[in-house]
Amino acid sequence: MSDLRPRPEYGEYATPEEQAEAMGIPVTELSPDAPTPPPGVVVSPRTDLAPPRPEDAVPLPPPAAAVARPEGTPRRWDSTLSLGLIFFGVYLVGSSFLSLRDLGESMRLSTEQLGYGEFTSIGLADSLGFWLSIIHPVILVITIGITLIRLRRGKLAFFVPVIGGAVGGLLFFAVVLVLFFTDPALAANLQSGQ
Repeated sequence: MSDLRPRPEYGEYATPEEQAEAMGIPVTELSPDAPTPPPGVVVSPRTDLAPPRPEDAVPLPPPAAAVARPEGTPRRWDSTLSLGLIFFGVYLVGSSFLSLRDLGESMRLSTEQLGYGEFTSIGLADSLGFWLSIIHPVILVITIGITLIRLRRGKLAFFVPVIGGAVGGLLFFAVVLVLFFTDPALAANLQSGQ
């Protein structure tokens, strides 16, 4: 038969003999033959040694530390915002994948529409666009992994997709700047316009 009582912390279920032994008093002094207990020791027969019934249990209020939100508890707003940012990043990376593979033609059309002249570094733009089309999904996968790990541990995670998006955006901006300033015809047109 298993004991349904909670584990004692302060000797609540100890018999008088066990209590006397814990206090360092010889147990023989507490035998029924002893006329009186030693001075300072109160010995009373225990009648409540029957295990409590589970239906009689009264739930205790949680300790003060448990009332406050523990470190590992997820925040609903954080997980919603983080997942929303991840889905937005997946959409951006997916929609820009084909245009990055044809970055040279996109740059040519953009410079003509803006009136900057003809873009001639189409081969360089296509090769940089190819590498961007590989690097952006890698950044996205790393961002998703770190975000999900932080969400499972109950830590703030919304800033991870923001940082991942900023890294991908800055990388794309740097490539476009390199293409603008390394194209000889475009650079000559920009310098002549100053």
